[in-house]
Amino acid sequence: MIDPQRAALILIDMQEGFIDTASPLCIAGAAATVPACARALEGARAHGMTVVHVRRQYAADGSNVEAVRWEAWAEGGRPLSTAWPESLGCPKELAPLSGEPVIFKPSFSAFFGTELAALLRQKGITTVVLAGTTTPNCVRSTAYDGLSLGFNVAVVRDATSSRTPEVQEANLADMEFIGVSLIHADELASGGLEYVRDTEDEVARAVALERKIAGEEADAASAPEPVPHLDSIETVSTGWINKYLLHYITVDGKPYTYEAASRKGPEAFAAQLAHLGAGEAPRTDAVGMVPILPDGSILLIREFRYPLNSWCISFPAGLIDGDESLREAVARELAEETGYRLREDLGEEAVRVLPQTGFSSTGMSEESVQVVYAFVEPAGEARPEDAELIRPFVLKRSEIRPFLESNRTPIGTRAQLILESLAL
Repeated sequence: MIDPQRAALILIDMQEGFIDTASPLCIAGAAATVPACARALEGARAHGMTVVHVRRQYAADGSNVEAVRWEAWAEGGRPLSTAWPESLGCPKELAPLSGEPVIFKPSFSAFFGTELAALLRQKGITTVVLAGTTTPNCVRSTAYDGLSLGFNVAVVRDATSSRTPEVQEANLADMEFIGVSLIHADELASGGLEYVRDTEDEVARAVALERKIAGEEADAASAPEPVPHLDSIETVSTGWINKYLLHYITVDGKPYTYEAASRKGPEAFAAQLAHLGAGEAPRTDAVGMVPILPDGSILLIREFRYPLNSWCISFPAGLIDGDESLREAVARELAEETGYRLREDLGEEAVRVLPQTGFSSTGMSEESVQVVYAFVEPAGEARPEDAELIRPFVLKRSEIRPFLESNRTPIGTRAQLILESLAL
């Protein structure tokens, strides 16, 4: 059975704007599911599952309302905005407990333009159980995105709602057909995840077994591929950037010399190469951040880069000072370069570290950079060093593609690739 510690109940859009019959966005079946949603919440908490509340909040001027519902929204009292504050709340039995995250989404899917996937990955969660409204829109799009992201997905059928029973059943049947587990609130409360299939783990085990068998059949004792031998390191010059000549003996026994540059002194540089040559993890030299705001927007910087004699687009980044921890370096560089800080409401989950340290320019240097996703919020003025010229700016996800197509300012490779992956 799936470990409840690795599962999360996602309660979607159970707000008065979707429940109150006075709201033009009211879902006919939503109010009737409040007791089942409450049982699902109680069961998830009792079994030790993570609970995440996902909600919608529109701007009072309607600038972020879906075009297809804007007219009804504007003429019906502007629910789910500060123009109708009561509509933003939820029934008391569905209220978040202290420590339960509340995420605001800009569109139908709870994964779209939010930090939800990163939050779940940070907690080691592999299974999501969905409840809330509406089944054909927000629940279904979240389910499909969850499957695409590699999560096991279950839907609490009696804790979800549609505008008609026929629409409800048709959508539940479609989701079940593509691999979504359907359970009832009472089943979740009594048996936890007993009725949810761990499809992702089953497939991963099957694939691992096939690879193991294939590897054993191919060559169980294959020798490592030969590589050149680093014979000596010659220091050419030292300074902020040090230049070295690396004297190798190639695999066919011939001498070969390669030029390299590093910020490290001779001893530290030699130690780093020895660690890497032995297959050991390198010391992380720097941190690069992908800062994400609460609304899903991305924080970048324009910085004057002296080696380019030009402004350059990049993400905030910097060297790790001395014995500084990775998180300390992230917080310091954010404050210095942008004036933003890590979100206090997320605690340790405000930083999501990529699995492996990467390298900036493998053809020239051994400098390693740990990339992290940082969930941030404004905190004041930036404090760059005297010679640093840095201008922070924010892009909404929908603005990234037009920006990439029109930008003519030099841009860092890492920033370009990450923005390309985030563009809608």
